[in-house]
Amino acid sequence: MTRVKICGITNMEDAMAAVELGASALGFIFVPSSPRYIGKSQDALLIPLRLPPFISTVAVCEQIPSGQEEWVHRFTAVQFYTGLTPVESAAGRRLIQAFRVKDESSVRQILDSNSTADAYLLDAYSPDALGGTGHTLNWALARRVRESVNRPIILAGGLTPENVAEAVRIVRPYAVDVSSGVERSPGKKDAEKMAAFFAAVREADDRGRRSMLL
Repeated sequence: MTRVKICGITNMEDAMAAVELGASALGFIFVPSSPRYIGKSQDALLIPLRLPPFISTVAVCEQIPSGQEEWVHRFTAVQFYTGLTPVESAAGRRLIQAFRVKDESSVRQILDSNSTADAYLLDAYSPDALGGTGHTLNWALARRVRESVNRPIILAGGLTPENVAEAVRIVRPYAVDVSSGVERSPGKKDAEKMAAFFAAVREADDRGRRSMLL
């Protein structure tokens, strides 16, 4: 089963809609330049404490927080983009290291890294933003990474209800991560798009299981 992380959550309504559709994880952005930044929203910061049990919550940061930030303990995991050396967990959180995949050199960088992160997230490269750009990455490169590393692979980067089934078929990731692909505006999710996204992932999983039986 391919798990789904809905990222860029900014309000309780969207969070619960994602949970009811079957999201395994919700992502909350702590990058100030992002339109989905919640660092100054007390209401959004309370969302992880109000969710039902068994839902993972991920704080998405440019760098790993020091652990002194009062909000860190509310999250199951920390996703970070910068720093390729071994790191200690922020306040005991699980770590997801995000890599922006541009070309073959990006693959070599990932394979040569000494990261101690618990999972790798593969995102599309953009010179202007860390993530949430709507750009896709080369899924063949993502598959090579998945086949070469002993880490759960989370596939991000421009996924939508229209293309996620193909992405799952090619990469076979542990999970997929979507933000802008299920929004009506930055930080505001579209319930119909989210439902279509989950349906496409389930269809891809079903087709994969059927092909294994043939």
